Amino acid sequence: MMKHYMFTISLAALTVFSGCKPAMSEAELFFAHYPETGQCALINPSTLKLSGPIDEAMRDCALSELTEDIKMVTVTSKGGEVFAGRAIGYKIGEHPRHLIVDKMCLSSCGNYFVPAADQLSLRPGSVIGLHGTPDPHMLSNADMESHMASMVENGDTASEGVARILKRKSDRRTKQLAEEAKFAAHFNVPKGWRLYREAGDSSDGWRREFKAGSDMDLVIDNFMIVDAPMLATCLPQVKTRNFQRTLDSTVFDKPTFWATLRDRMGAYRSRGLTCIPSPQQQ
Repeated sequence: MMKHYMFTISLAALTVFSGCKPAMSEAELFFAHYPETGQCALINPSTLKLSGPIDEAMRDCALSELTEDIKMVTVTSKGGEVFAGRAIGYKIGEHPRHLIVDKMCLSSCGNYFVPAADQLSLRPGSVIGLHGTPDPHMLSNADMESHMASMVENGDTASEGVARILKRKSDRRTKQLAEEAKFAAHFNVPKGWRLYREAGDSSDGWRREFKAGSDMDLVIDNFMIVDAPMLATCLPQVKTRNFQRTLDSTVFDKPTFWATLRDRMGAYRSRGLTCIPSPQQQ
């Protein structure tokens, strides 16, 4: 018994002094090693890897490296700047490319990279998450603008400066909405994929862009994780293989992993949500 006891202690000591650490859980791996700035690197002559925030650095590299030779793009991104996302999306869509989601493609990544892909795959434990593109609801600040406009009407001493601010805000909003509409028309992206809302809508006014009743199982939080019915009906031009099977077996059927995504991301499923086609798709 004494020998066995000493052997056990020796193993424990060896573990401590060798610096061994327990293996990271799926959830820890999902959120680990996220760069502070956008990264872009050639993996091989036909594959480009994009990771981190979608920013100017990622955009500039992607616009340079996304040549005709690049057939596959792997991406790990929580999203980022819409101007950079649109620019990369246009570039991805210049040639048929296979987009491979490694862990996450959220926000601007889902908005702009996914519709531009010819093919789409999920690596195990990966998700596509949406929470809307710039739309009239997102870009409006009705209460503030009403107050500022009343200052102008009432001849407030600061009204000239306020009027210029209102004009700049209006011009920026008009330009932003025009750029969003142009991208959507180019890639046949329906308003459903964009979770589009009009000014004055409630936060879930986008429901009108989906077939009635297909949203009955939704429990809304922050990031909508895209299930196969939404992807297939919103973006039928994007070819997929084993999409739902991968989601189910490596995300939704892993209770601890899925619970962590819900808690940390506010993730919820699109489930049976079914898009109303865009005019170009009809």
